[in-house]
Amino acid sequence: MKQEYKTLALRYAAALDLFGPAVQRDLDLHIASARRYGDFLPQGAEVLDVGSGGGLPGIPLALARPDLTVHLCEIRRRRASFLKIAVAQLGLKNAEVFPGDVRRFPKRLEWVTAQAVADLPGLMALLDTVTTDEWHLITRRPAGWTPPAELGPCVLAFERLQLDSDADLVHLKLKRL
Repeated sequence: MKQEYKTLALRYAAALDLFGPAVQRDLDLHIASARRYGDFLPQGAEVLDVGSGGGLPGIPLALARPDLTVHLCEIRRRRASFLKIAVAQLGLKNAEVFPGDVRRFPKRLEWVTAQAVADLPGLMALLDTVTTDEWHLITRRPAGWTPPAELGPCVLAFERLQLDSDADLVHLKLKRL
């Protein structure tokens, strides 16, 4: 299934502006990294993947963890169209596409993934209406990254998993103020 997703993503990448050239070149690495998001997720979790774009990390995560429910949220129509095609062609029963502004997502969820969406304060503000009072964010950040000091009261827990020499996968337990 990983190969099927990669083939599909590369077929549509240029036409739909799914990823930049660097991601296309290293797509295997990005897919492997996306699967690692599942290391932090409990069995049966419902996950909101914000800014799903070309499907990273949401689609590899849904492929690796069929016990999860993954909501792929993408505001850009062309990318949302690709996500719908990918979900259908890959037969993903545990993933659905929300083609719109994340602030209009109809549920409040405890688990969120995001990759290359916004800085942490901006992301927290964006997600205020769709997260529970205490929630978890799993995101890719530069190696050695730590939460900004101004978010101190919001950060209940923080852990990191090294992906490679340049990037860490970060799990934050957060609370809304």
